[in-house]
Amino acid sequence: MKKVLSIILSIAMVVVLGLAFAGCKTEAAETTAAETTAAAADVKIAYYWPQAHPYYNSVLKGQAKFAEKYGIEVFSQVGTGWDLQTEIEQVEALVAQGYKGLAVYPVDASGTNSLYEEVVAAGTFVCSYGAQTQVPTPASFTLATDVKAAAMAATEKVIETMGQKGNILNIIEYVEDPNSILRKEGVEEVVAKYPDVKIIQTIAGMDSIEECTEKIGNALSGLGDQVNGMVTTGYNPTVASAQILTEMKNDKIAYVGIDDDPIVLKAIEEGYVTGTFAQSPYFQGYVTPILLMYLIQGHESKGFVFIDTYGIVVTKDNINTFADELWDAAFKAGDTALETWFKS
Repeated sequence: MKKVLSIILSIAMVVVLGLAFAGCKTEAAETTAAETTAAAADVKIAYYWPQAHPYYNSVLKGQAKFAEKYGIEVFSQVGTGWDLQTEIEQVEALVAQGYKGLAVYPVDASGTNSLYEEVVAAGTFVCSYGAQTQVPTPASFTLATDVKAAAMAATEKVIETMGQKGNILNIIEYVEDPNSILRKEGVEEVVAKYPDVKIIQTIAGMDSIEECTEKIGNALSGLGDQVNGMVTTGYNPTVASAQILTEMKNDKIAYVGIDDDPIVLKAIEEGYVTGTFAQSPYFQGYVTPILLMYLIQGHESKGFVFIDTYGIVVTKDNINTFADELWDAAFKAGDTALETWFKS
């Protein structure tokens, strides 16, 4: 009988201890989950983009991947104009709303730095994306395409396709965009290397696909067979040019644009467009909030860094694989961000 009682007591003790242990595990799990939720809530990140534009739609895809992996939603604020005053008002409002990390597309290479000084003084971290401001800058990082190098790569491809002789139509989108000056310099620098190539005309200042279609169409009509090549370094002019050249069933003009709009990719597949320089808005949408998250969590950066967010000239040869290459570069950069750009 004593032996039976001893066994019963032992079993009861195991059950009690098991329940107690399970309770501790549940409590610990709940505490960990609560801490994680609180930590995520403290990481308040917002993006500012100056005006509705197709490029930003792809940036949002990168943000969605970040939210999926880290459980932190990113707020997006799209402005109403491509001007500094609007940017100042919108960004100041985001700071007032308590965002601790801001990703900003700078509309003015100099003026936006003054805004950044105000933001950083308020205790908010800021990163530029898509374009860069003058350095030194209060921004912790800039994540953007090396736009001059991209324009040069596109121009080299056009000139190669032209047989290193002929006339190029240089087409620029927003003259207010700090990237436009660098892109224009890149195209002109490459053309200057080839004695039998010249820029026959530069057109700029286009705000929509409709306006681009009109200006580019007029230029092509006016210049006729004098145009042997075209370079566009903005999204909307690229879509417009691809539509125009497709309608023309172009087989004479070498042309490289920018970004990966489906209209452009289809024109490449059909042979009416030579290629396009695919930037990585995915990288800018995915990696920028990772950097801001680490800054908010107290990690110290190694100092200001310009991060080239990768890009590739897309032609018929790599049209089916380039997107995977862009995403892979973004994910690898995100996975190694802490050891690459922060102090140990």
